[in-house]
Amino acid sequence: MTFRTPILHCRRLLFMLALSLPGLAASAPFTHTWFARDLVKTDGETAELRDEKGKVVKRLEVKQLVYIYAAMQSIKEAAETEAELFIIDGDQPNAFATVARFYPVEEGAEGGKTTDVLIGRPTAGEKKPADDSKGVDVNVVAINFAMLDMLMMDVDMVAALIGHELAHLKLKHGEDAQARRSSIDMQSAAATRYSRDNEREADYLGTIWAVEAGFDPHGAVRLQELLYKHNRFKGGTFVGSHPSSTERIAILKGLARRLSGQSS
Repeated sequence: MTFRTPILHCRRLLFMLALSLPGLAASAPFTHTWFARDLVKTDGETAELRDEKGKVVKRLEVKQLVYIYAAMQSIKEAAETEAELFIIDGDQPNAFATVARFYPVEEGAEGGKTTDVLIGRPTAGEKKPADDSKGVDVNVVAINFAMLDMLMMDVDMVAALIGHELAHLKLKHGEDAQARRSSIDMQSAAATRYSRDNEREADYLGTIWAVEAGFDPHGAVRLQELLYKHNRFKGGTFVGSHPSSTERIAILKGLARRLSGQSS
């Protein structure tokens, strides 16, 4: 099923299964989402991301967005998993994977433009459509502004990040925690954590997929090293359910050497 949205139109993401990177603020906020597949269609060298009032909240290089979107398509093929890529706001590096529900908006809504609203669970002030049968569950990977600033144009780090998130979806991490909740809003969803074994599995499988898609496995090492430095010097808080960054860096270095055929 194809979902259409106005280019650069903001969307609220109302359900988040988990924050899936170590050492990031557990309550890292975001208020808007943008479809990456719309952003890459932007004319010119810069995409202006706006809020619902038309205010520019971020300017991103279209070239970077194209590289990230292309990496997403390659990793999805290697993972044999479908997912939508979103860009979200946020001033602490973060990315996550979740399952959200789309509800088509009727023709004539929002000034005559046909669009879709991404809803996971109703939050305060939000109402679920009466006819839930029209909803379609969709895998989602989201990357925030601060993470984009960290990734810059390093497509190998991008591939490692996206591979990690897709692995959480492919391996159905977090489903048990979701099933235990009778309702999930933004606050309770953000409190969900993957186990340390889940994180190790996602690191391993995501890196394998990155290599299968033609990327350098050392990108996973560089990503973890940057996150480690960020949290040491900028006050990040390590999440207890994750393996330490030093452990992950060491394991990923060994994995990268093996995958690239280097001797230890």
